[in-house]
Amino acid sequence: MIESNVWESYGRDTMSRNSFYGLLGLVLTWGFGLTYLVSQETATWQPGIGVFLLVGLVVPIIGIIISSASGNAAISFIGFNMVVVPFGAMLGPVLAHYNVTDPGVVGQAAMATAMVTGVMTVTSFLFPQFYSKLGGALFMALLGLLAVRILQLFIPSLQSLGIVDYLAAGLFALYIGYDMWRASDIAATADNAVDVAVSLYLDIYNLFLNLLRIFASSND
Repeated sequence: MIESNVWESYGRDTMSRNSFYGLLGLVLTWGFGLTYLVSQETATWQPGIGVFLLVGLVVPIIGIIISSASGNAAISFIGFNMVVVPFGAMLGPVLAHYNVTDPGVVGQAAMATAMVTGVMTVTSFLFPQFYSKLGGALFMALLGLLAVRILQLFIPSLQSLGIVDYLAAGLFALYIGYDMWRASDIAATADNAVDVAVSLYLDIYNLFLNLLRIFASSND
């Protein structure tokens, strides 16, 4: 996850808080709808390593930078789509694999992701003091997770550690609550709503991937 300076945006509100959350929800709905549509078109895609890095890493990072640096909602939305479309393209072969090897598991993971997202959103409003203390711990946990994921690429014996997927799912679930809590403390503007949507999209996308692996392994 790449942090955005949106969390430092403490300027003047330009819309009501309800409108802010409504726009945030609409942008996320657009993002996940587009992710799904793109994934359906790339189900049989087999990119080489160069294309994989370009589409799965370089373009999304540029999109995050554009969204984070812009003060214009339309430009930030372009950056958001530069994250959503590549991630949808990379997701296509993954979903196709699970649909063949374990029919139904994608739907289970999607349903669980929606439920967890809803619960964590509610808790962000009910327990703001809890989330206000999590920043440092979540960041350190994220660094640890990244280190483990990198090691798993080179050490086959670590790839079978299913506990990592459970810990990762818990981490990104907490990040959803944490980012929603932080969203309540920034200026209610259209641009900030789009920028927050980038962070939440990454949280939810990663939660889904980990839940997908958990459900698939539990069905083996």
